Amino acid sequence: MLKRIIILLIPAIFAVCATSAQVNIEISQEKVLENGQKFYLHTVQQGQTLYSICKAYSAKEKDVLNVNPELQTGTLSIGQIIKIPIENEISKDGKYIVYSVKKGETLYSLLKRFNTTEKEFYDANPKLSRSESIRAGDEIYFPIKEKTEENTANTKPQEETKPANTEPPRNDAKYIYHTVEKGETLYKITKLYEISLDELTAENPSLADRPLSIGETIRIPRKQTESETNVAVTQTVENTETDNTNFAQPVENNVLETEEPDSAAIYTDKKNFTVALLMSFETGANLRDLASQEKRKVPQKIRTATERAVDFYSGCLVALENFKHEDIHITFKTYDIGKDNTILTEMVDGGKLDNVDMIIGPAYKSQVDYLNSLNLGVPMLLPFITDESVLRNYPNNIMLNPSKQDIRNEIAKYAAQMGDCNALIIKGTSDESKSASAKYLEAIQNVGVQATELNFNGSSIEAIGSALQKGKENLIILTFETEMAITRVLTQVFKLCEDNKIILIADPKIMNYESIDPNYYAEVRYTYYSNININYKNFDVKSFISKFHNAFLCEPNTDAYIAADAINYFIPLLQKAGKNFTSIIDQNYVQEGLGGKRQYVNASGYNPKSYSNKDVYIYTIQKDYSFSIVYPTENSSDNR
Repeated sequence: MLKRIIILLIPAIFAVCATSAQVNIEISQEKVLENGQKFYLHTVQQGQTLYSICKAYSAKEKDVLNVNPELQTGTLSIGQIIKIPIENEISKDGKYIVYSVKKGETLYSLLKRFNTTEKEFYDANPKLSRSESIRAGDEIYFPIKEKTEENTANTKPQEETKPANTEPPRNDAKYIYHTVEKGETLYKITKLYEISLDELTAENPSLADRPLSIGETIRIPRKQTESETNVAVTQTVENTETDNTNFAQPVENNVLETEEPDSAAIYTDKKNFTVALLMSFETGANLRDLASQEKRKVPQKIRTATERAVDFYSGCLVALENFKHEDIHITFKTYDIGKDNTILTEMVDGGKLDNVDMIIGPAYKSQVDYLNSLNLGVPMLLPFITDESVLRNYPNNIMLNPSKQDIRNEIAKYAAQMGDCNALIIKGTSDESKSASAKYLEAIQNVGVQATELNFNGSSIEAIGSALQKGKENLIILTFETEMAITRVLTQVFKLCEDNKIILIADPKIMNYESIDPNYYAEVRYTYYSNININYKNFDVKSFISKFHNAFLCEPNTDAYIAADAINYFIPLLQKAGKNFTSIIDQNYVQEGLGGKRQYVNASGYNPKSYSNKDVYIYTIQKDYSFSIVYPTENSSDNR
C-alpha cells in the first residue's frame, strides 16, 4: 500500500517542481493517426515534466496517461517519445478547429457539437461534396466562433432547447397538432399520418434544417378526402426472445404501420405477399447489457451482431418505400429469433411461417440448416452467411454476399491479372484454416499462378524468408483472423517488406483490431475483399442517403446498402413468380445497385435453385491510409 501511495505521489512532486522551472516547450509538428484518433508525437527534452508537457499542449494528464501507460510510474526520460491526444487542433491561420472524425460520428452530431451550420461547414471544407458521408479518419474543419466558451467542441451533449413558437394561430379544422414525444423522428411521423416529408416540412418550414425537439408541437395537414392507394406495406415487429423477462410480447409501438389494410388494399394472390425478416436482435440481452454498463459507468453500446441486424433492418424499411406506389401489398413481419433454434421451433410449431412467401435471414448457419431441414419451399435471402456448403446442400437459398468460394475465385483472378506473381497461402493450426488454405491453393493454381502453402505455428510463419521471391509481387493470403495471430504475422511480415515486394490479403474484420499499428497495414500493402463499391455521386445513392438520414438521423452503412439492394432486386421477382422466383433468376443480369454491382449466379456444384452474389471488390491501402479499388479493373471486368 505504501509503495502504491509513493508512486501516486511522484507525478504530484514533478508538478510542484514544474511551477518554478519555466521550461519553454515547442509544440511538435510530428503527428500520427491511430484507430481514428490523432496524436502529437512529443520528444521529451531536458527539464520537461508530464505536467509542463500537458500544460503546453492543453491536454489532460489522465488522457496522456491512458495512451502512454508506461508513464504511470511518473518517470520521464530525455529523448522518450510520448503520444499526446489531439482534440482541438487549430489550423495555421488560426481560423479553424481541425478535427479528425471518430468511428460512429455523423456530420449531424458534429455540427451540433461545434455549433456550426451546414453552410458554414461546407464553406470551411470546399473539397467535400454534400452527397458524400464523412468517414472515420477524415480531417475536417470547423470555424472558430468569437465566443469560444460556448462554441468550441464540448464533450458534454448540449441540452435540447425548444424552438420558439412562431406558428400562426391554431386551425383545428385544417390541421392536426402533434406533440413530439421521445424517440420520434420525422420519418415515423410521416408514416403515422400518411403524408410525405415535403408536405410536412411545407407546413413546418423550420424542420427542414434542424432536428425535432421533444415537446414541440408541429402541424399536420388534415386530408380532405381519403384516396385509395395502390400499395400497402404493412410492417409488424414481434420480439419473440424467450428469457426470464417479459420481452416475448409483440412490440407494436415500434412498427412502421400496424393497422390492418382495408378491403380496398387487398389484392389477388399475385399481388399480396408476406415477407418474414428473421434477425437476432437479442433485445432482452442488450437491455441487460446497457443497464449493466450504465451501472458500471462505462460507455454504453449494443452488441456487434445486433448493430448489424438493426442496420440491415433499417435498409429494408427505407427500400420498401419504393414500392408504395406500385400495385402490390407487402406484409413485412420482423422477428427477434435469438441465436439458437428454440424460438424458430416455436414459430414453426405455431404456424407463423406457413403463409410466408420469402424469408430474409437468419444470421447463423445452424438456424439456416434447421429451416432448410424442414423443406419449407420458401426462398431464403441470407444477409450474413457465406458458407457455400449451404448452397450445395439445399435449394432456394440466396446469399446476398459473395460465398467464400466466390471470394477465393476472384482473389485468384486478381493474382492472375498481376502477371508475374508469387502467391503464398498461410494456413493456421485449425481444421477450418487448413481447409480454406487447400481451397485457395486449388483456385490460384487453376488460373496458372505459382502458389505455395506455408504453416503458421502460432508465433511465426515457417520458411517464409526463403519462400519470398525478389523482383516479384509476393501475394500473401491469410486464412485465419484471430487478433493475436494476425498481430504476430504482421510483425513478422513487416520486417520483410524492405527487401521484398509484398501484398497481404486478409479478412476485412482485422481492421477493427486496436492492437495493430496502422503503419503495419501500409508497409505490407494490406488488401481486403468486399462486396461494396458505392458511387456517392449517383443520384439513387444520394436519394437513399437522404431518406435514410431523414428516417434515422444517421448515415447508412454497408449492411443497409446490401439490404436496400436486396429489396429492390427480389421484390419485383416476387411479384412475377411468387415464392417460386428462384426459377426465373437471370444469371446474366447485373444489378447496378446502391452498394455496387450485384450478379446472382448458380455456380458449379450448387443446388440448381440456389445462388450467390458473385461480385467481389478488392481494395488496397495507400500511403495516405485511404483505400483504392484494385480489382476489378476495366481490363478484367469483361472476363468476370
